[in-house]
Amino acid sequence: MARILVTGTLAIDYAATYPRTFAGLPRHDGINLSIHLSQIRRDFGGCAMNIAYSLALLGQQPSPFAFVGRDYQPDFAGHLRALGMDTGGITMLEEAHSSHAFVITDANQNQFTGFYPGPARSQDFLPRLRAFAERGFDYAVLAPDVPENMVDAARVMVELGIPFLCDPGQGLTDFQPSDSERLTELSSSVILNEYEHRTLQGHVGGALATLDCLIVTLGSAGALWFERGHEAGRVPVVAIDDVTDPTGCGDAFRAGFVDARLRGAEMPDAMRAGALTAAISLTAPGPQRHSFDDYAARYANAWGERPAWLAR
Repeated sequence: MARILVTGTLAIDYAATYPRTFAGLPRHDGINLSIHLSQIRRDFGGCAMNIAYSLALLGQQPSPFAFVGRDYQPDFAGHLRALGMDTGGITMLEEAHSSHAFVITDANQNQFTGFYPGPARSQDFLPRLRAFAERGFDYAVLAPDVPENMVDAARVMVELGIPFLCDPGQGLTDFQPSDSERLTELSSSVILNEYEHRTLQGHVGGALATLDCLIVTLGSAGALWFERGHEAGRVPVVAIDDVTDPTGCGDAFRAGFVDARLRGAEMPDAMRAGALTAAISLTAPGPQRHSFDDYAARYANAWGERPAWLAR
């Protein structure tokens, strides 16, 4: 097992289902319209926590680092205790609310998300993170967060010599080109979806070609990776029949990929592991309700082999 620091947000999710398609909504100037939802539920979420959840299920030792509000107690705290997760990096502030995500999914699995960052940015972020990271970690995942936090987190990892995967993700909405440039300079491995890739490329141009590893997930088209600007390989998705909810499947991909790499998997196998964990997460409602029972057998069934690194 590896000790993995996961920075980013811990959030309370409100996930709703729109039984039709966003594409079928009436079009007019502005977006002042109302839709009727068929269901809604409350989930444990936040990209950092979703990644940490899957890493824990895969047998790693994740330690999330996040700032939360008073509503962290008692439900979310109890959820993490039940998982046996290290909560030493979670700081509860006197603010009423933690981060919140409001996610609406349509019949085609498209999503619209509104995110409230809560107490994500605090003047204590940098000194607290540095002190926590000095406890010693084998690896880190920088999950989406406000730009200042992500740049500070990357700087701390570089200073302490902790290798990390940078995942700016949905946080890129708030990034200025200067933030993106600094984060890219500090990173050697970055993961993005297709839209985020275009956004970051628009900010930093050819600087992405300097990365040792750039992974781009493509939804139903699978995923590919680049090494120093050159496409190095692709993997398809793992086909499943019982898609329940796409919320958090990208976070599950990241956990599966990181777990495999830390177990010694080469890039093609690690990408396949990410595709499998993403597919498994799609079968459960919410980002922290799936399980990885019989994981090795499911990997072998999906990819036709059971590599040595997968021995559990």
